[in-house]
Amino acid sequence: MNLIKNLIIEVINEEQLDEKLITYNNRKPYGQVVFLAGGAGSGKGFAGSHFLDSAGFKVRDVDEMKTNLQKLNRLGKISVSDILRKYGKKISPKDMEIVNKVFNTELPKGGKQTLRNLNLKNPDHVSVLHLLVDAMGLKDKSLMYLLNGKSNPDTLPNIMFDITAKKLSSITDVISQLENAGYKPENVHLTWVLTNFVTAMKNNKSRSRMVPEDILLRTHEGAANTVWSLVTRALPKGMNGRVDVILNNPEHTVFYEKPDGEKVKGIAKGFLSLPVKKAGGAILPEKVWKNKLFDWVKDNAPDVITKNMK
Repeated sequence: MNLIKNLIIEVINEEQLDEKLITYNNRKPYGQVVFLAGGAGSGKGFAGSHFLDSAGFKVRDVDEMKTNLQKLNRLGKISVSDILRKYGKKISPKDMEIVNKVFNTELPKGGKQTLRNLNLKNPDHVSVLHLLVDAMGLKDKSLMYLLNGKSNPDTLPNIMFDITAKKLSSITDVISQLENAGYKPENVHLTWVLTNFVTAMKNNKSRSRMVPEDILLRTHEGAANTVWSLVTRALPKGMNGRVDVILNNPEHTVFYEKPDGEKVKGIAKGFLSLPVKKAGGAILPEKVWKNKLFDWVKDNAPDVITKNMK
């Protein structure tokens, strides 16, 4: 074994090596909801496909809504003027300044900036897309369409919400809709993907859609504060499923390997996770997880976060 592999094994032996996917209520094909939380660039997509039993879930991702909005504009089915005429009042004057700044920009080949040609490496352009999605209420509408006609609680679709969780309302507002649809509290779960902030910044710069650095920081700060508050105080009414934290750093992940040492793509062989609560049960004793989680946050999250954690 080489030195790097030895170091990986030493680190994992100190914590917990999970050789199984995180599953939800014995992989029930219906009625399960997972809030997959984590700051921007934390690798929620990677974690969802490698560490979680997510194959049977419909993933609800705001980034995909932004992409679809651009596609509709490209097809001529919607325009910025249409959106602002109908939903402009829901955008604050300060945010509207950014919107006007972006769409009044002259393009090198003539004409004004369009929705379909927004540069997702430009922080202002990414912010504008987010503002438009929020103003249109696409997140609520997409959930409504997903649940439309699903009146039997036994056939409700499994849904995974890919969120930053920078605000508690991103969870609580949705739970009320889920309750009305018939989802049971013991089937509503929370998984936090915690990633070293420096790694998240590097991930962010290499993504096709780059989040502004100040927003990146706020998403990591918000996610940490939200999850820490939930597990140390009280989970919201309507959430009584399992709660887990995944430490999603490259050095804590072990992949299956071919005889020649090449990593096998797909499910990881081992990764670090910390169970905090079982589905339908109480939060595990704090001595099992609280100090461990605090140390994980302290070692990986921005310094500003742990100042308010008790």
